[in-house]
Amino acid sequence: MKALIPEWAKNYGEFWRAIRIRNLWFIKLRYFAVISLLLFLTAGEFLLNFQFSKLQKIAISIVTISIFSYNIILYKLRAYIKCDISSFNSLHLSLIQMILDLIALLVLVYYTGIIESPLYLFFIFHMIIGSLILPAYVVYIIVCIICFTLSFLTIMQNFGVIETHLISGLYDVRIPHTMAYDILSLITFTAMIFISVYLANNIVRQLYKREQQLRETLQRLDEAEKAKQKYTIGIIHEVKTPVTAIKSIIDLILNNFLGDINSEIRDKLKRAQIRTDETLQMLNNILRLSRLKLLDIRSTEEIDIWELLSGLIDKLNETIKAKAIDLRIKDLRKEKKIIKSDIILLELAFSNLIANSVKYVKKEGIIEILLNESNDKLWVEICDNGIGIPKEDLPNIFKQFYRASNVKRSEHEGSGLGLALVKEIIERLGGNIFVESPSRLAGDMPGTCFKVSLEFNFQPKSYDIFQISPDNYINDKSNLEKYLE
Repeated sequence: MKALIPEWAKNYGEFWRAIRIRNLWFIKLRYFAVISLLLFLTAGEFLLNFQFSKLQKIAISIVTISIFSYNIILYKLRAYIKCDISSFNSLHLSLIQMILDLIALLVLVYYTGIIESPLYLFFIFHMIIGSLILPAYVVYIIVCIICFTLSFLTIMQNFGVIETHLISGLYDVRIPHTMAYDILSLITFTAMIFISVYLANNIVRQLYKREQQLRETLQRLDEAEKAKQKYTIGIIHEVKTPVTAIKSIIDLILNNFLGDINSEIRDKLKRAQIRTDETLQMLNNILRLSRLKLLDIRSTEEIDIWELLSGLIDKLNETIKAKAIDLRIKDLRKEKKIIKSDIILLELAFSNLIANSVKYVKKEGIIEILLNESNDKLWVEICDNGIGIPKEDLPNIFKQFYRASNVKRSEHEGSGLGLALVKEIIERLGGNIFVESPSRLAGDMPGTCFKVSLEFNFQPKSYDIFQISPDNYINDKSNLEKYLE
């Protein structure tokens, strides 16, 4: 059984996927063949004035019923056939289909005139189809058998050993063939079928190899991406160490552990403290984004989204009060379903969105968070009346390191990584995120609205480009949180 499978395709998933798809194509195409044979019988007799003999009608009818019957069986059997090289697989099913079709066609050709049959050229069509699936040597063996069988029947017919079943009405007058004519016809047919198989088989083989090369290239890119992210993580960790040390020294001085300092120096140190905090936040965002790209998400648990958002708001409570922000959270859901997702990643995404709203609204601004359900999805809408996002910046807002053109760097520090991280997380969790500006809360300022949709039952998926080996996978929730931090 293994000999039927090309060596280069044994561990090539795309090859097996193509075989399964083509098996289904041929099953569907066979129903068209059944309809065509029925039309051949009926339209040939009533429209084209063919006079089929009783034996021809019986033979064509039996072949038509047989094709329809075994096609149904093949369709049912297909669902249970796997792509296992050590047992009966999809490639063997293809070979069985080919053999059954060729036997049916041979019977049709015999009962419609053999070399004078209008159907014998379908052998070429069938062998081209076979070349799309089967190895070259198998197809060539079948071609040899077909050519030998057709030649044998033609010679037997020429010498009167077997009966000739011509379609009456197809020719005005039957012209007797010489042996030379039959031999020339058979040589031409044999040359056509061998050339067709050779060309088709080589083209298909090249296509499969190109696909395999493309797959290997993508795998190398995947490995390069992982190496790049790991290198980034290593560099960022090295950079964080001196920045953290600087922050610790500044904190010691500001807390008067080294003695009193005057107000002017204190102000300068506070500004330095803010900048080091922002630098650490930016480095942490880069780390989170790089690590997220290395994770194959599998963790799911039941989450009360109201509780999650309320907890995030509490963490920002001091800033909200200091800016006198009117923050409203409304639950418009009727059923208030519990969602299943990754709580750590959701917290990371929504904390970025809420923190952005708090950062970019002016004093006494408005932030409104709405929860709703529609189309079997949970919708979370975070709107504000802050500085908004210019129309020309909206298509780029989720790109890494991109910041809107209206953000004043002196007032609002940031890395431009937050929204890229949010989008990465939401899409990983099977959701979508949309942005609108101006928002529905627009007044003196345009404001921004972020709308997030999430599935109630998130089904974790593996992403080839980001997948890591099971040995490196972080299973424990506490470890994952630590890993992302």
